[in-house]
Amino acid sequence: MVFKGRMSRGCESCRKLHTKCDEKRPACSRCVRTGKQCTGYREEGDLIFRYTVPKPREKGRNATTKSGNMLQSQTDLNISYDRSGKQSFSHGPIKVLLPSKEDQRLCFFYQTTMEGLVDSDHTQYLHSQFPALMSQSRSGSALHLAAQAISYAAWGRSRLDDKDVALPASKRYSQALSALATSIADPIEAKSDETLYSVLLLSGYETIAFNPEALPAWGTHIDGAVALVKNRGSENFSTPLACMMFLFVRRNAFQSHIQTSTPVDSIFIECGEALSAYENIEDSLLSKTMRVPQLQAWANKVLSRPSFEIDISTTAELLRSAENLDSGLATWAFRIPEQWSYKTVTCMKHHQSSWTKNSAFVPDQIHRYPDIYVARTWNMYRVSRLIIQSIILRVSCINNFAPGSYEDRIDRINRAMVDGICASVPSLLGYDCSELKHSTPVRDSLWPQSSPNKPRACSNTGTFSLIWPLYVASSVTSAPESQRNWLRDQLNWIAGTGDAHAQVLRDCKSQTLEGRPERFRFDCV
Repeated sequence: MVFKGRMSRGCESCRKLHTKCDEKRPACSRCVRTGKQCTGYREEGDLIFRYTVPKPREKGRNATTKSGNMLQSQTDLNISYDRSGKQSFSHGPIKVLLPSKEDQRLCFFYQTTMEGLVDSDHTQYLHSQFPALMSQSRSGSALHLAAQAISYAAWGRSRLDDKDVALPASKRYSQALSALATSIADPIEAKSDETLYSVLLLSGYETIAFNPEALPAWGTHIDGAVALVKNRGSENFSTPLACMMFLFVRRNAFQSHIQTSTPVDSIFIECGEALSAYENIEDSLLSKTMRVPQLQAWANKVLSRPSFEIDISTTAELLRSAENLDSGLATWAFRIPEQWSYKTVTCMKHHQSSWTKNSAFVPDQIHRYPDIYVARTWNMYRVSRLIIQSIILRVSCINNFAPGSYEDRIDRINRAMVDGICASVPSLLGYDCSELKHSTPVRDSLWPQSSPNKPRACSNTGTFSLIWPLYVASSVTSAPESQRNWLRDQLNWIAGTGDAHAQVLRDCKSQTLEGRPERFRFDCV
């Protein structure tokens, strides 16, 4: 995908006659007035983001400059970007103007985001629909402003030395919020795909431009998206785009509520067969884990009472529900298709024979995943089971239930889940796991960062998706101290790379395992 310059947005009939088009939809005013069939509009992909086929260069005049814009004489300047924001140029045979800063940022955001997504991730489909939605919305709309805000934020994150990015990003964000408020006040626009998509872009902006002084922002946008979904009713399932947005909001709602120990809205649990054609393995997992926040809230409600007031039948029912849910998650993992599984690359136990108290911790096993999306799905499964074990342990301590009857099983499951999270770290950091099998840990150093093997250059790593699993797993008290310290050191290392989320969490202990809400909600995948 490359930037192709500005082109007419008018309908095909007006373009052929070289007349001005008012771009009304579904038919422009001129076609309606003349009684002609309006033959439609270009997709945004044809206007800005297009694949190009090189053509032979034609002789032409030299480039000229007019009104501050450089005009390429019979050559088309194609611009693409790498993940660091570096531009590359090529030429074709069409006259265009150089793109504006806004369009450069927009192209960079679109291109680099698409590069990091896989087909099985619903986000890939949603992002592929971005150009079409942009073409259907007007300039100055909530969607356009939200797109500009997140594009500036993405550009700024890749170019930390560019001090002129933060202000326009913040300005567009404020303008987008104002435009969004206007859209939501309109009964028709409030149900539109464009409005919901705008909220999703703004939640993405909060993740990219995370501000420790505005911690509730991401969660507030997700609450807004949930409210819009409830208001849309049956329109949530009317088109593939609507279904995919619903699934995306459902995943974010789960992340939000599991961090606050509050129930998820029933609309996400009762959606039933309407989404079956669009669900993947992650959605199959989510259909089960969506009940974890309900279980958290139920346990907190029961445990908030004095022990003598808690009915033993209520406790038994709560424990049974938790065990059934945990069993369902274990079944999901057992039946997962091969393409969604992982390979155990190596066993590191031979390195541990000479360990001392101060030796570097190294996971017993390393997992290699097909892609980042699969790895983070597995870690969502592991964190969910850790939370369920914490509920079972807390509830089993009341009403004369013998916690000892549960402790062995809880410790065994906790150890397996924490080990799995540790084993995912090298892969999500971008290391070649097959090379690490030959590495020897350096005493008193963090592994694998201290190994001679280095992460793949410019690879799209899953470092951000590690923050939540590391944060929760490092708070599992039954895990060995050396393992918990290693998990915490990994979180500190990510914080040292500049990630603001990790910087806030590195000195905190997870409250989720204690049944309390976290300090703030954030996009944890």
